[in-house]
Amino acid sequence: MAGNYRFAMDQKDIVRFLITTVGSFIQDRLIDKDQRTQQKEQCAERLAAEDGSSDKDREVRYSDQAVLANLDWGIDALEEAINTSNLETKLARLDYAEKMLQVCAMLNSSQKTAGVPNFYLSAWAHLNLSYLWKLRNNGQNAVLHVLEMFIVDPFFSRIDFAPELWKDLFLPHMSSIVGWYSEERHGIVMDSIPDSSDLSFTVDFDQYFNESLIFSLRPDQAEKMQSLEQLYGQSLDENTRLYAKYYKDCMNNDSTTSKKVIPMMPIVEPPMTPLHEVSRSIPEYVKFGPILPKSAGFSPVLRAKETARGPSRLNSSSTYSGNLEDSAIWDLHEAIPEENEENEDDSDYEPDANMESKDTAHKLVSHNSIGMNKDTETEPEVHQIEVMSRKNSPKIFSPVDSPNSPSKKVSSPKPEMLCKKEHTSVLRLLSSRNIDFKVSASLPDSPLLCRESSSSLKDSDGEMREQQKIVRRKSHMRSVSEVIGNSFLTDNDEGSQSYISLPSPGKLAPQSRPPKDFVCPITGQIFCDPVTLETGQTYERKAIQEWMKRGNTTCPITRQPLSASALPKTNYVLKRLIASWKEQHPDISQEMSYSETPSSSVSTPSSKDIPSDSTPSRTFNLSNNRSRDDYANHRSRDDYINQKPRRFRLAAVSTSPTSVISQAAVETIINGLKPYVSCLCTSEDLQECEAAVLTIARIWKDSKADSGVHSYLSTPTIVNGFVEILSASLNREVLRTSIYILSELLFADDSVGEILTSVDSDFDCLAILLRNGLADTAVLIYLLKPAFSQLSAHNFIPSLVQIISNKSEDSNDLELVMDPKDAAIALLEHILLGGDENTRFHNAMSVISGNGIPSLLKCLDRVDVRQSVISILACCIQADRSCRNLIASRIELSPVLELFHAGSDNARGICIEFLSELVQLNRRTLCTQILQIIKDEGAFSTMHTLLVYLQMAPMEQQPAIAALLLQLDLLVEPRKMSIYREEAIEALMEALQKKDFPNSQIMALDALQSLSGRLTATGNSYTEAWLLKIAGFDQPYNALVKTENLKTFETDLTETMEEEKAATSWEKRVAFVLCNHESGAIFKALGKCLKSNSLEIAKSCLVMATWLIHMLYNLPDTGIRDAARKSLLVQFFSILQSSKNLEEKILATLALRSFITDPGTLDELGVYAKCTYPIFRKLKKNSVVVSDILKVLMNLPSVNAAELWCCNEAFELDSSMNGEVLSLLHMKGRVISCHSDGTIKVWDAGKRVPRLIQEVREHTKAVTCLSISSSHDKLYSGSLDKTIRVWAIKQEEIHCVQVHDVKVAVHELAANANVACFSSQGTGVNVYNWSGVPKHINFNKTVKCLAMTGDKLYCGCTGYSILEVDLCKYTSSIFYSGARKLLGKQTIHSLHIYRGLLFAGGSSVDGTAGKVFTLSSKAVVGSLSTAFDIHCIAVNNDFIFTATKVGIIEVWLKERVTRVASIKIGGQGLVKITSLTSDADGEMLFASSSDGKIQAWRLD
Repeated sequence: MAGNYRFAMDQKDIVRFLITTVGSFIQDRLIDKDQRTQQKEQCAERLAAEDGSSDKDREVRYSDQAVLANLDWGIDALEEAINTSNLETKLARLDYAEKMLQVCAMLNSSQKTAGVPNFYLSAWAHLNLSYLWKLRNNGQNAVLHVLEMFIVDPFFSRIDFAPELWKDLFLPHMSSIVGWYSEERHGIVMDSIPDSSDLSFTVDFDQYFNESLIFSLRPDQAEKMQSLEQLYGQSLDENTRLYAKYYKDCMNNDSTTSKKVIPMMPIVEPPMTPLHEVSRSIPEYVKFGPILPKSAGFSPVLRAKETARGPSRLNSSSTYSGNLEDSAIWDLHEAIPEENEENEDDSDYEPDANMESKDTAHKLVSHNSIGMNKDTETEPEVHQIEVMSRKNSPKIFSPVDSPNSPSKKVSSPKPEMLCKKEHTSVLRLLSSRNIDFKVSASLPDSPLLCRESSSSLKDSDGEMREQQKIVRRKSHMRSVSEVIGNSFLTDNDEGSQSYISLPSPGKLAPQSRPPKDFVCPITGQIFCDPVTLETGQTYERKAIQEWMKRGNTTCPITRQPLSASALPKTNYVLKRLIASWKEQHPDISQEMSYSETPSSSVSTPSSKDIPSDSTPSRTFNLSNNRSRDDYANHRSRDDYINQKPRRFRLAAVSTSPTSVISQAAVETIINGLKPYVSCLCTSEDLQECEAAVLTIARIWKDSKADSGVHSYLSTPTIVNGFVEILSASLNREVLRTSIYILSELLFADDSVGEILTSVDSDFDCLAILLRNGLADTAVLIYLLKPAFSQLSAHNFIPSLVQIISNKSEDSNDLELVMDPKDAAIALLEHILLGGDENTRFHNAMSVISGNGIPSLLKCLDRVDVRQSVISILACCIQADRSCRNLIASRIELSPVLELFHAGSDNARGICIEFLSELVQLNRRTLCTQILQIIKDEGAFSTMHTLLVYLQMAPMEQQPAIAALLLQLDLLVEPRKMSIYREEAIEALMEALQKKDFPNSQIMALDALQSLSGRLTATGNSYTEAWLLKIAGFDQPYNALVKTENLKTFETDLTETMEEEKAATSWEKRVAFVLCNHESGAIFKALGKCLKSNSLEIAKSCLVMATWLIHMLYNLPDTGIRDAARKSLLVQFFSILQSSKNLEEKILATLALRSFITDPGTLDELGVYAKCTYPIFRKLKKNSVVVSDILKVLMNLPSVNAAELWCCNEAFELDSSMNGEVLSLLHMKGRVISCHSDGTIKVWDAGKRVPRLIQEVREHTKAVTCLSISSSHDKLYSGSLDKTIRVWAIKQEEIHCVQVHDVKVAVHELAANANVACFSSQGTGVNVYNWSGVPKHINFNKTVKCLAMTGDKLYCGCTGYSILEVDLCKYTSSIFYSGARKLLGKQTIHSLHIYRGLLFAGGSSVDGTAGKVFTLSSKAVVGSLSTAFDIHCIAVNNDFIFTATKVGIIEVWLKERVTRVASIKIGGQGLVKITSLTSDADGEMLFASSSDGKIQAWRLD
């Protein structure tokens, strides 16, 4: 790739070249995972180095932490997308990565984030965004991001991010700069080469240029070289940025239009125009300019940017002046020469006259990251020592000595020479890698060795290695300057070396001291529980309490009187700041933390630090059961006890040489103890032994627990003597005293525990004492660190609950190392978290049955065991979820929130688990109150803390945190945009889409279902049962009502209405925000989740999707319905066809029922109509919503209804022995038929094979007609025997209750509870009111059929007319009058009323034999076009059935009144259909015929 392409390429060629070159570079990076990993580690190391060099007293803001976290998460997501082969997962991770990386890419490059320059973060983000767009096959965007990287930060882009790409894209344009640099460097070096006059100008002087040559440079030459390097690097950066902008303009310029100006190629000008081009090849080290090691951070670059604003470019390379020792630092390279191994032990080395200047140059010429400013005001005890590495040492000048060439070695100057100057420049190397210190044997490790020239090199080497070991033992997160009181020159993995200033051991460096506001003025230790008095001064709570107990009533500092006798609440703002500072300075905080014992005694860190610092974080599990692994991950018991909690109140064990008790006094005390100890161990008189115990305790207390006395009492013989007293004595004071002494001994010396546990009977003795009510025993058992098996074998739970419930006993001046209640709570937690699932359940139930919950709630005020109390309460809720109502009604939430705000991540996880369970209440009003308290309580914003914790929480905790955060946000109307709501929903959706983590998906779905608010008393969601109830399938809901007692508040109607109103309002809020988040993105997530192979996930997702769809169509339309339909409609149809579970089908049907109200759904429904219609027909009897779907499917314009119609003959009944069947009725699974011989039969038609239930014959002549009341409790029959009978309908039979003689034969009958209307052979109609003589209404027409609704009677008459009779006024009017024909008789043979419509059938006139009317307007809404006369009509929800006298039944679509099929009735010869009826569900059709048969068809 030659440099002459700048004139040969046009714009299209440049764009094509950029896409090809950058694409090849990115493709190589995407293929090479190791290279990507190495680059991330190197960048992380640079970030760590900068963090170490920054001001550690400065608190990092949450926003800065979030930015860095976004960058890390984005890179991780991008890596997941690269590694996965699943397309959906890849696209999802790419979308997430883009969102995260854009945060850093858009940072203001002139500012910093957490001390890191934004230009570095932005460039790194742009590089990863280029990978992302390459994965999306968008080469142009990938190129633009790469160019933006070079624009934002050209320096690190060419040395860290993409050096090979810079070489291809930009180096060919830098020939003039390289030539200028080579010329200038040539001049400087030629001056330093002896006999340079013999060399030509173009000679390859690299063979003469080595490390020894550097030390021959005069100060002015070294300064010239320094300035040259700095100016060269700046020129490369400026012109790289210039060409990157040009390339970007080329990419953005549209060559097809003339509106944009064609970008002009920039011209690269060197700082000084060279006299001629250098003819020889360009060395590798010249191409890139100065290289900055990863361990150097960013400060050198920032300083270089500041100094670059000073002198102009033209003057910076011309003249150099000033002393090298007073000059500025070198900003663009770093190196210290590797010492010559051959001269390592050369003690005969003698410096020449120039040695001092050479040595000075040696010490001052270094890489830019060293920051070797001469400091003339250094402290006398701080000395700069050079430490050199034999391996991985960089070269002196990175632009001069090729990185690929072997290093030349020079001898190091004598140690005495190194001590002449003192330098205090400091660069703290912090890296994610291990720091390896290698110390030269020829260098002293302290100023003392400089003065004592007789010290051997061997001794010096040994001392250096000892200090090296000390440094290694310190955390890599702590600056080396805080550990050892000397200065070292260290080297890291890359081999870069730097000076590190180490303060003297006797004095802490300023960086290693905590801020004075964090230290108690009384104790001199970091605050643990700070309280601010009315005077404005802050003290440690226990320290100021001790001050006030001594009778002081004034402030210790101001001496102002204190008016309040009680101390105020904890200063949580200060406590939070201290916690944040401790996270950044773990070692210092541990050394400076408050302890109740002197510094010489055992350290007692705060109990709040135990879970976070000493134990693995607890596995978060919101499922109903915890596994054994959950307990193992929750807390290591040994770690928990080994780190003595702050609640241990141990008197100081005096080990200081200035102890009040001298050695002679200790011996005197021990001699005084010996008689009593001897009595304790040998006497057989129990009373003597008991007295000895009390005396020993008194002497022990008088000695102030001296260590010598302690050691004497810790012998096995004496310890066993105390144990024997425990097993034999009945004196409570003696027992408590023995427990006190043993716990004191055990607390300070773990070997005492080995003595106590060596015999099983000793522990059994303690168990008996605990069960007998000796509360102090809990402390000793706790300190013994018993295993779960030991605790469970003795059934300690009732005793521990009793200790927690009772008041504390008087101490009698015996102050145990911890409160017995605290020990009991810790032991109880240990028991509840141990064992298998069944054991944990029974143990938690024991706590609940022992009425332990109220006592535990009172213990939340005990700061030291607060976390354990919350953990126990969470276990109780998981065992018996109904107890959450008791907890919710009595708990004081402020202690829980205090722990959540100020606790560790582990403590926060426990609080989240507890609060998530607590708010799952079946009473919406109470749940809202709890949420409001959580939101408002405390000095800190709970929602903000939740949001920050959500971004850093483990994956298994995020759904619960997001659900809780969303509930808090929904306490107000969700009208405005909320970052809390957006992040919470985003977290839930992200968890839903993690198909590789099914547990995360299940937890997200459970959280979403709990958000609906449909919860039982046990906290379980009954959303599914509620949805099935809406669909008409009541069985699951009714079963749940019985088992879960859902209707708890039905006794109070007002309260029930309030709860229902609150639940409905909450449900709408939740549905609104979920549906409208990012234009319905949740539906897309649920659609993917429905495809899961896990039945549990698929079922939960179906319930959630159905609920959201149901709520969506009950909310105002916000334009989301289309997105929901596109994501879920196909899935619901798939479930309907593939699932074998009835409830799943009904849920899918309910969702589809909502969709059919949307006009946009109708076209898509037609595709599935034929395959789903039979399924819907089968579901019709289980769900009331199916009828609506069937109606829509049958009436779709795109669907041929005839293709959907299907019927099968069910059975045929032969009643010919009773003559002709004249009428049929269907009612509640029964078919009632009347016959020409006067018989009425009742059939059971609910089964596949019907059976005759009853046969009655009370009419003497043919029963011509049947009618039934609207309440279905009365049957009316009319007969030719001139009577009308009223029948009472029973479960298995009908019973005649009334007989009315109407004097005329009854041919047609319509009756209800008030009146009976019938027709005879004459004209008109008769009306009978059940109590008098029938009234005849004559209208000169023969009535052929009747239909009645309310007080209106409709009569089908001859002359093709329909008359309407007002039964109140006994008047008639014409409802419909058809056209008369000259030939033939036109008659209305059948009338049927169904849901406000009147169906009429009769003679076929002009191809129409029937019409459909609306009763309200008398308008014709449809016509039955057939050539056959209609004699009978039956109607159900979907169809109209018409029967002709020739034995054909025609089937019509009721909605469109179009014929879809026909049925031929069986029989010999010409068979006339006498009656038709259909069941209410439309599943069966019954027809009777003139040959005495009844036929039935199943409408499938």
